[in-house]
Amino acid sequence: MRRLSLVLLLALSGAATAVAAPGGFEGRRCTPPKGHKIADCRVARHGTPDLSRAAWRALRKAEVTISERFDALAPNPAAGGARSWPLIDSLAQPMGRLEMTDAGDFRLLALDGTPYRATTVNVRGHGCAAIDEQSARFPLVQIIAGKANGGGTQAFLDGAAIDRSTPRGAVAFNAFAKQRGGGTGCGPRGKEVGKLRKLANPNVDPAAHARLSNGAINDVREYDAKPDFGSIVYFMTNTTSVSVGGVARGMVRVGTPIAKVDSFEYCDPNSDGTLTWRYWSIRTGVAARPRLYGWIPGRCLRR
Repeated sequence: MRRLSLVLLLALSGAATAVAAPGGFEGRRCTPPKGHKIADCRVARHGTPDLSRAAWRALRKAEVTISERFDALAPNPAAGGARSWPLIDSLAQPMGRLEMTDAGDFRLLALDGTPYRATTVNVRGHGCAAIDEQSARFPLVQIIAGKANGGGTQAFLDGAAIDRSTPRGAVAFNAFAKQRGGGTGCGPRGKEVGKLRKLANPNVDPAAHARLSNGAINDVREYDAKPDFGSIVYFMTNTTSVSVGGVARGMVRVGTPIAKVDSFEYCDPNSDGTLTWRYWSIRTGVAARPRLYGWIPGRCLRR
């Protein structure tokens, strides 16, 4: 992988968190979620908005996420022409590799080199990274590998890895390049209201769960740290976009310095009161963009 340049964002998209009016946000009606249905928007106790995909499109003219499957990797000059590419997190730290075998199958390699057969790789759009070039050039991809910890992972992959000579590859890369609004990137900034601490493993599974839009119970193991891939934890642009929970926009390792910015006063009803969400300021160590922001779930066992 070519070394990422130090061309960095000087400000976070969205600037400071806007002040929400009672019962709404920027003129859009917001009510707390009920049951297992998806909320259109809601506002946390200190004013941080949590917007659905529809609300993002309406208020920000941006698409939160896309999902386009591709079926081939391009040769990597840095790997001697092998179809093998590194995976990195939001701080450009290694997570493992994605490879393509001679038989044309995807193989996901853990950080220690353990191989897992990957059945599906989807482009999920622009993510949130400390380095501007990474956010612009590296798609966030979802890699489904059933036998890997958490069923696989999401990670940043160099856009050059997508083989655009295939129809699916061309469509996937084009969807990334033309994602509406350039994607949501990172969440809005907010004032830190908690003490600086180290990010811990959420450990929400199996004590917590979520419900699908049809009411069926679904596990939340993907939210826990993934030891196979550098013990990364997902952080979300929002929590209301999908039937199970949030849309991952980035990932950072356990132990990364964080401070709380916001939280909800209630447990999520679509988890039967077992999950809650907190909004975190994530320290990057990068002077030009010292903080990333996002939602991370936690256990909420009040009944």
